[in-house]
Amino acid sequence: MGLIKELMETWRIEMDKRKEQKEKYRIEYAFTCGGTKYYRFADITNLPYERGLMAMHTYNEVQMRCDRNFLVRYADTIDKLLHEQKIDIFKIQKLNEVLKQRLTLVAETDLMYKLASIVYFDKSENPAVYEPAYAEKKIAKWRKDKGVHDFFMQKPLLELMPFSQSANTDLDTYSEMLQEVKKIHLECLRLASSEKK
Repeated sequence: MGLIKELMETWRIEMDKRKEQKEKYRIEYAFTCGGTKYYRFADITNLPYERGLMAMHTYNEVQMRCDRNFLVRYADTIDKLLHEQKIDIFKIQKLNEVLKQRLTLVAETDLMYKLASIVYFDKSENPAVYEPAYAEKKIAKWRKDKGVHDFFMQKPLLELMPFSQSANTDLDTYSEMLQEVKKIHLECLRLASSEKK
């Protein structure tokens, strides 16, 4: 009789662990876009390892108002300017203004899409794994199916990024304006790193 009790207790503990694991990563429906249903984890602060790391990385980029590539290019340009024989502080000051302008942006639309591609997944994806190539395809599909404003004004996306609903903000216009600002900033970096006196 003791052996049966032990087996039953072991079985009960194992079933409790499975139930706890199932609840830990509970998946729920989020929205439909372009005929595809997208899902998310019920607790977006508790994602599986790979998605969670990518989400943290992207949240940092959203908070910085630029991606890592921009920062690396910026740092390389400043480094190059500081190692020239004659240091041009006016170029450095202009690049500093570029960085200050980035900090005044609400958020970069591309980063908002990237964050959404991490948090939301369709039935063909492995929810535990983040695939950048597939994420790019999802983003392209979202952009094609809906305008920026319509996409980010959906309820689950407003919950993920509440700053996107600021009053008097036309997200489509903001997104277009932001693309132009990014081009100008990248051109400033290119010019500063390539000009010689």
